Amino acid sequence: MTLGTRVKEKRKELGYTQATLAEHVGLTQQAINRIDSDIIARPRFILELAQVLHCDPEWLLKGPSDTKKA
Repeated sequence: MTLGTRVKEKRKELGYTQATLAEHVGLTQQAINRIDSDIIARPRFILELAQVLHCDPEWLLKGPSDTKKA
C-alpha cells in the first residue's frame, strides 16, 4: 500500500472529498490529487495531513509497522 492509497483510504473513511481535505490542510485540490495518484511520494505537509486525517504521520509515510523481526 502506498502513501497515496493510505491518504485516499483515510480521506474516504472520513467522508472528505479531495477539495475538502485540501481546504482543511491548506493545499489545493490538485495537490491532494497528486498525492492520491502517488505523484508526490513524500509531501512536506505530512504532519498537517496526518492531523486532519486523524492518523500517525509515520503510518501515512510507511504503512503499518511490521512487528515481526527476523
